[in-house]
Amino acid sequence: MNLQVLLIDSYDSFTFNLVTLFRDLSVHPEITVVPSAHLTPAYVSSHLFPALLAKFDVIVIGPGPGTPLQEDPDMGGIPHIWHAIDKYSTGSYRWVPPVVFGVCLGFQWILLRHGHPVVRLPRPRHGLISILDVTEEGKHDLFAGLDGKEIECVRYHSLYVQYDNKFAGNEDIVPLAWSLDENEEGEKVLMAARHKVRPYWAVQYHPESVCSKYGAEILENVFRISEEHTRLRRQWINRVLEQDHLPLLKASILERQDDLESYLRDRQHRCKVLHKWPHQSAKRLEARDQQANLATPTLFQYIIDLPENVNVSKVVTELCEQVFEISGVFSLLESAAAPGSWSYMGFNENIPHRFTYYIPDPFLTEISTLQPQAWTVDSIDDVWELLASVMDVNISQVIQVGCGPNNTDTRISFDQMKEIVKKSRENGYDAWPSFFGGLIGYVSYEAGVVAGLNVHVDQESPAEVPDIDMSFYTRSIAVNHKTRRVFIHTFEDQNFVTIYRSWILRVAECMEMLPEVRRAKGYPPKERGSAPLAKFSDKKVPGEIRLPDKDEYLTKIDRAKEYLASGDSYELCVTDQTVIIEKGSLHDGSGDSNISFKEMRSDWAFYKRMKATNPAPYSCFFRSKKSALIGMSPERFLRWDNNLGECELRPIKGTVKRTSKTTLEEAIAKLKTPKEQAENLMIVDLIRHDVSQYCENVEVTQLMGVEIYKTVYQLVSVIEGRNMRPGVTGADILRGTLPPGSMTGAPKKRSVEILQALEGHRRRGIYSGVSGYWDIMGHGDWSVVIRSAYSVGGQGTDVERIWRIGAGGAITALSDREEEWEEMKAKLEGALRTFQDV
Repeated sequence: MNLQVLLIDSYDSFTFNLVTLFRDLSVHPEITVVPSAHLTPAYVSSHLFPALLAKFDVIVIGPGPGTPLQEDPDMGGIPHIWHAIDKYSTGSYRWVPPVVFGVCLGFQWILLRHGHPVVRLPRPRHGLISILDVTEEGKHDLFAGLDGKEIECVRYHSLYVQYDNKFAGNEDIVPLAWSLDENEEGEKVLMAARHKVRPYWAVQYHPESVCSKYGAEILENVFRISEEHTRLRRQWINRVLEQDHLPLLKASILERQDDLESYLRDRQHRCKVLHKWPHQSAKRLEARDQQANLATPTLFQYIIDLPENVNVSKVVTELCEQVFEISGVFSLLESAAAPGSWSYMGFNENIPHRFTYYIPDPFLTEISTLQPQAWTVDSIDDVWELLASVMDVNISQVIQVGCGPNNTDTRISFDQMKEIVKKSRENGYDAWPSFFGGLIGYVSYEAGVVAGLNVHVDQESPAEVPDIDMSFYTRSIAVNHKTRRVFIHTFEDQNFVTIYRSWILRVAECMEMLPEVRRAKGYPPKERGSAPLAKFSDKKVPGEIRLPDKDEYLTKIDRAKEYLASGDSYELCVTDQTVIIEKGSLHDGSGDSNISFKEMRSDWAFYKRMKATNPAPYSCFFRSKKSALIGMSPERFLRWDNNLGECELRPIKGTVKRTSKTTLEEAIAKLKTPKEQAENLMIVDLIRHDVSQYCENVEVTQLMGVEIYKTVYQLVSVIEGRNMRPGVTGADILRGTLPPGSMTGAPKKRSVEILQALEGHRRRGIYSGVSGYWDIMGHGDWSVVIRSAYSVGGQGTDVERIWRIGAGGAITALSDREEEWEEMKAKLEGALRTFQDV
């Protein structure tokens, strides 16, 4: 029988890194994770608790925010567990206790319980690395086999244990390791300890961090040393169950076993997995069938190769402008800079098939060429389930237009097409697009908070734009910037082959007429000139720009650092918003109640200006009736491939403004400081925790690499997840890892709650949410909405229209308030430049 481990999670953002570390051990323990709030004081003191003690060989008290010095709802019954263990280990029960291992907060609980005070560090140690000074006892105990090795440990704590063995009872704790760096009062800080008699071990640092060394070896030592104790304990429990010398304990264990299994089933942590929404999807499909008979559509594909000397970025811009004339409003996800290599455009005739949702409304609105429908939802989980059912498109075949001999069409099954794309990716080629059609849109920060963390959004004002806004595109264009190959796709019912083949050929004809394509081929431009969407003067528009108030921002930083010092968070991403008020009419006089052409043209001009001044790999242009989103995000949040069972995240933390006077070497020197690296490391460990709940293998393939962008240098890490767990898709990972950790801090749940108060319960809206696509072929790619602007109000009228640009930075214990203010302004500058002088 494998070792049974109960891991008590105090809502930390590193817990599942600890789970991974345990699962990789040679003893292969079975691990049950239960949030600490579910181990209520009433439960711990009930007759159910002995059954829990009998079931588990090891209890791990994991890390978490807060302090063991005061009651906290997130800590549940942890303070009462020691009392219960003592109760059953003495008196008539004479219980043989389980092995206990504490990490960080768990370390503090154990030592506080044994008489050692817990106090504040003069300066918190969050995301910082120390070298362990192992004691002689430690060399033969927790750190056996590591003699002579430099043991680096990552620390996330603002409180520490003042080890004191002068008083009666305190001598039960044996120090095993100290930190070599002394605190400001000249004391070494205790980093590891054990109980002299009982099988209790604990460490103040985080052995599961990506930058901690020898974590697995240390846990192996715990199990090795306690192996004989665990064997004797199991024998003792078996004797209790077989004999009658402890009848009360025997009855408590046997009679409560079923209750315990039910209790754990209901309370242990499980990641959410999306399913189709059966009670609603039938109605949705019926409506879709009436509109376009999409039950078994055919995917049409047409491929065009661009000339060698063409400027692909210009082609993307001109293509959007030309195809807009035949297909109307579009969405664009563009790789305007490295490391991106693909651009995707989604088109629909007339009104796109759109889904919008506002928190906390009880319905999701579906807009199509038929009349709008409102699907009743009980929670945001139902919204995601419905979107999953929308993506359940049963494509019958793929017709590759003009790919056969003499320009004839070829036909393959959809599964064959999937396999072709999969094999290409397995061999390391990026030859096929990742978007063949599907959903394009955004998820607001608040929607991510509710979906990913189940945290109530207590905002002082209603949402200005939908919290979820996605359009379903059946027509798309994909452009590979490296190979200069263009893919034109549409999927429709085969009864409409002539109509949709015609659309593909019209797009192909548009491409031949693009000014940049004709220039590359050596042809003069057509007399027709630029498309109407391209014609927009940069004349000044009446308006004003309202920047964040410096004193208010600095006050938020000071308050954030108080939370860090008290142990409530390790890192807080404090933000603020700049408001641009654009006055005057953009109405084109046509009486169109949808999107005025003038608005579309104005927004497109802003996008092109932003791309020219601040290009980025994850650029976006998204236009709906109620808002516009234009962005130059440098940060990929999540890319997935369901067919390969893989995902990738690229968090950015650490920024240096790029000027003509700043060299790369100087930027690297600034970004490799402990403060900047701690910012990045905390988010890397947080993301590893998030992804480990969905993927069997998680690897950091780039740790704190420096990347160069138009206006800043950035510290970027790359985390890859492989072997998605059974039933998991990329959309599950998207929902479960929101909001982006780089925009919250760590631990994520507590940090979000703190940030709501710090930021005055004002909505962030689209800013610091995510935008991207969810593809019918099983792919997805979403970026963090930063270095971006979104508009609200002013639709087709003379009233003013408001643009919002968010910016902020991660506050740690090492942050300098003036430097943080300057960093926020540097991030704001790229997007703000789009609107200045206009």
